[in-house]
Formats: sequence, structure tokens, C-alpha cells
Amino acid sequence: MSEETQEVLGENTIPENNKVQEPVNKTIDLSSFSMEELITELENLCEIQNPYSVSKRSEEIKTLFYKSLKSENNIEDISEEDSDKEKKTLHPLELKFKNINNKFRKIKSDYRKNRKKEENKNLIIKENIISDIDKLSKEEESLKVTFEKFKDYQKKWNNTGHVPITKSNDLWQNYHHHVELFYDYIKINKELRDLDFKRNLQQKTIICEKSEKLSNDKSINTAFNSLQELHEHWKNIGPVSREYRESIWERFQTATRKINKNRNDYFLNKKRILKGNTELKSSICKEINKLSEVNPNTHQQWNNLSEKLNELSEKWKKAAPIEKSDLKKSWTEFREATNEFYSMRNNFYKNRKEDKNNNLQEKIKICEQAEELSNSTNWKETGKQLIQLQEKWKNSAFVPKNLSDKIWKRFRSACNKFFDARKKHYKLLDKEKEGNLKEKTTLLKEVEKFDISENLRKDIKRLKEFSEKWNSIGFVPKQDIQINDRFDKVISSLYNKLKVDKSEKKTIQFQIKAERLKGNSDKLNVEKELIRVEIGKVNKTILQYENNISFFGNGKGTERLKEDVLKNIENSKKEIEELKKKLSLLNKI
Repeated sequence: MSEETQEVLGENTIPENNKVQEPVNKTIDLSSFSMEELITELENLCEIQNPYSVSKRSEEIKTLFYKSLKSENNIEDISEEDSDKEKKTLHPLELKFKNINNKFRKIKSDYRKNRKKEENKNLIIKENIISDIDKLSKEEESLKVTFEKFKDYQKKWNNTGHVPITKSNDLWQNYHHHVELFYDYIKINKELRDLDFKRNLQQKTIICEKSEKLSNDKSINTAFNSLQELHEHWKNIGPVSREYRESIWERFQTATRKINKNRNDYFLNKKRILKGNTELKSSICKEINKLSEVNPNTHQQWNNLSEKLNELSEKWKKAAPIEKSDLKKSWTEFREATNEFYSMRNNFYKNRKEDKNNNLQEKIKICEQAEELSNSTNWKETGKQLIQLQEKWKNSAFVPKNLSDKIWKRFRSACNKFFDARKKHYKLLDKEKEGNLKEKTTLLKEVEKFDISENLRKDIKRLKEFSEKWNSIGFVPKQDIQINDRFDKVISSLYNKLKVDKSEKKTIQFQIKAERLKGNSDKLNVEKELIRVEIGKVNKTILQYENNISFFGNGKGTERLKEDVLKNIENSKKEIEELKKKLSLLNKI
């Protein structure tokens, strides 16, 4: 098999696109361009001589432009009704972009038509060159003149452009067949022939070395496009000596197969990635559909679901790229899933709109209650009430921030006003308590030094004065509260030393204790309850005694027992009277 035939058959392993791309600056990152800059970039592409060399660039510009346009229009939150309106009125930049894009497409179409005409013209020229080479073998001119004509035909062949791809292979085989016939016919001088073969071998060896280096190129597209240029160059180089024809062609084919394999592997892997992204996008859409099945009934639940939707939407966007043929289907599936969610959410808030005013009025009412309490000095009770109002505000129904924000500021201001005043009051109170502690400490020392005299009235009066003064001083710090117990013990010991009736002594001591309970409603209520409980116990005891009497007979042995029981009943009744007097005294405080 001849070298030329091998070369022609080898073309079947090379992809059809043999065009040499015009140089385009592909290092520029278009993702950061604005819509205006993308339009300018597309206008620049319209000036490229071969528009097909920048087709991918134009598609990238188109994708980025519409992505920016959708982002600017905030298309994620546009309802279906708004989307229909938007279709009727195009963005000014979109109109400009469409015009320039149509211009670029027309340039491509015109280029394709002109190229087709040019290729048909080139086909006729190359067929005429083959015919002229064939005629050379029939001429009787000198070898030098004939060979010069042959070289001119070769040069003309190489300078003639592309022919229709369907005719290229047959035309190339026909050309090389006649070239071989010419070489055989003219029986060129062996020295001249060997020199031509040697030069051709050197050029083809350089091509092999370049193609072998391309297999290590990181850019698959760059390597592939450069390989097409090397094949084009190979076709324009003449044959080599028979002993090297098979080996040099096989070397070039081996490098070609390796580059093509790298390219095929790259696109197979890319296809797997694209398919995986498509499947991932579909699974994300199913997750979004599940969100629509939840049907929440509170604002917080919708907020949580909206956050999940945003996360899934971001995940869906990042699952890229995918096959161009799947773009429309994937986008439709995503829009249907999100539109269903947005439709349900819009219906929820539409239904809640009627309750919005009532919810706002409830918050206003809470705010007004807080403002009424803000000037109160009943620190304990008002504090509890305001905390309850805060909890009520927290649990009240949702009102949009633009409506509730002003009321919230009023409510917070009223709460802060009270709690700041209470804090300031307690600070002053702490200082006052320290002063009270000093006064009580001094008074306690004075009481501890007091001795009971023979003048009972004077001593009782003095002890009452001690108690009254102690009660008038006020509260002490919590950690020093035991000073009150010390005072009570000292006073009690002094009363025990008085030479008075036990009952009267108890009455005096209780009166002093009652005075101590003034201003302390909690302790006062506890003391009242203790007395009521004690009255109840004594009444039960009386009932028990009266019940026991009914079991006694009329014998002489039971008379004494009856007298004891009756005496106990009488004492218990007196005890109840004393307890009622104490309760009456406490009620008057």
C-alpha cells in the first residue's frame, strides 16, 4: 500500500472539522462582566473573519447575559402572573442583545453560504489541477520544464482552500494517485528524488514530534485543534522513500490515536458528569416537591421551609453543567416545583391578610398596657405583670415587621422605662439598707445593755419604744437579716424577766410582733393563716371533747371525768377567743 493511500485512509480517524480557528483571546473570564460589557463583547465577535471559530464564545456570552438578566429581575420570587407580564415587556438591554445576536447569527449564515460557494469553486480548481498533472505525463517538454510545472501545480493545490467535505476524501485520493503516476512517469533523477524524499521525511518527523508533545497538553481542545493543523500540514508535504513510508505514517497515526483517545475519554467523563448533574437536579426537584406536601400553618414554619427551599435552590444551581438537550426539561421541572411552593406560600399569606389588622390591634393593646404600668412604683407586682406582657407579646400572632416595628419600639421603651427605674430604686434601697443596718446594730447594743427595774409600767413602755423604733428603721441587707432574730431573742428574754401575768405577757409580745409585720404583706398573710389553722385545730378538739361526753354514763365514777372534759372545753374556747383577738389585731394592720 502506498504512503499516499495510507494517508488518505488515515483521514477517517480524524474528526470532520478540519477548520483552523482564528485566534481569539479565551483567557478573559466573562463571568464577572456586566450585561453592557457582554453586549460589547458580542459586538466584537461580529468583527471576526470566521464566526464559527467563536461560536462557543458567543453561546457562553448568551448564557451569562440571560443569567445576569434573570438575577436582576429577581426571577426566583416572580409569580406566574408577573412572569406573563414580564414576557410582554422586554428589558432594554435584552432588546439590544437580541439585535446584536441576530446580527451575529446572520453573519454566520452568510459565512456558511459564502464558504459553500468558495468550496465548490475550489473543487473545480483542484479537479482542473489533477487534470493538468495528468496531462504532464503526455507532454514532450524537457524534464526541467515539466517538473517546474508540476511544482507550480502543487503550489497552486496547496494555496487553494477547502472543498466540500463529502468530496474531500475522493479528491485527495485522486490527487495523490496522479502525483504517484507523475513521479513514476517522469522517472526523476534518483539523486533529486532522494533529496526531495529526505526533505519530506524531515518535515514529517517534525510533525510527528509536535503531535507527540500535544498528547501531554493540559488543554484537550487546544491539543485537538493543533492536531488538525498538523494533519493539514501533513497533506501538503510530498511522499518519502518507500522504506520509511510505513513507519513514519504509523508514528503519526499512533500520536493521533493517543490525542483522540484523550479527547474521547475527556468527553465520556464529561458526559458522565453532565448526566450525574442532571440526575442530581431531578432529585433536588423531588425534595422541593416534598416541601410543598408539608402544608405548614404558621409564619415560622413557612420561614423554615423557605430557608430549606433557598438551600435546595442553591444546590440545584451548583449542580452544573448539564447536557444542553436537558436544559429545558431540567429548568421546567425546577420552575414547576418552586412555583408550586410559592403558590402555596402566597395563598397562606393571602388568607392571613384578613387577620393582620386584628393581630396588630392585639399588639397595640399589649403596648398600651405596658405604657400604663411603666410609671408604677409597685416594683414586685408590676415587674411580674410586665414579664407576663412580654410573654404575651412573644406568643401573639404574626404581624409584618413594617407594621409592628413601631409598636414594638413603643412596647420595649415602656418596659425599659420601668425596669431601669426599678434598678435605680433598688440601688438606692441597698444604700438605705446599709444605713438601717448601722442604726439597728446600735439599737441592738442599747437593748442588750437594758436592765429590768422594779417599775413595771416604765419597763413595758421602754420595751415598746425599743420595738417601735426597731420597726420604724426599715429593712436591712438580705445577708444581715439575722439581726432581726437577735433583736427578737433579746426582747423576748427581757419580757420574760417582767413580773406580769403570763397571758398579759403573751399579749404584749404579740402586739410588738404585729407591729413588726407592718409593711410586709407576705409575712402578715402567713401569720393570719397560721392563726386560722390553729383556730381550726382547737375547734376540732372541742368537737372531740363534746363527742366524748355523750359516751359518759350517769354514774359517780364518770362525774369527775365530765368535769375535766368540760374544763378542757372551756379552756379551748378561751384559747379560740385569744386567737380571734390576735387575728382581729392583724386585720387592723
